[in-house]
Amino acid sequence: MTAPTLDHDAVDELQSVMGADFETLVESFFRDSEQRITRLREAIDQGEADELRQTAHSFKGSSGNLGALALSGLCLELEQVGRSGQLDPASDLLERIRQAYADARRELERYIETGS
Repeated sequence: MTAPTLDHDAVDELQSVMGADFETLVESFFRDSEQRITRLREAIDQGEADELRQTAHSFKGSSGNLGALALSGLCLELEQVGRSGQLDPASDLLERIRQAYADARRELERYIETGS
């Protein structure tokens, strides 16, 4: 069973706690995520298993903090691939991460637009 795109309860709580800073937090997440996806691609292309593991771990944490459950779960899988050093499944996982990120981004943008 795949995880939902967002944990709406977690996002609602974060939005409540952060108030006006929620939008800034989400925009920062978007910028950081784009950079991480680029770095993951580079790590895969260069066969840098440890860099792949570290970047996936960081991405897992940031996406989990924002309630992006599907994205966080895929980052965990990629982190484990990096830890194993066997990078064969990494490109396919990265494509799934790109899609999960796009889905999470759409939903988070909706939160910013509608306030919920």
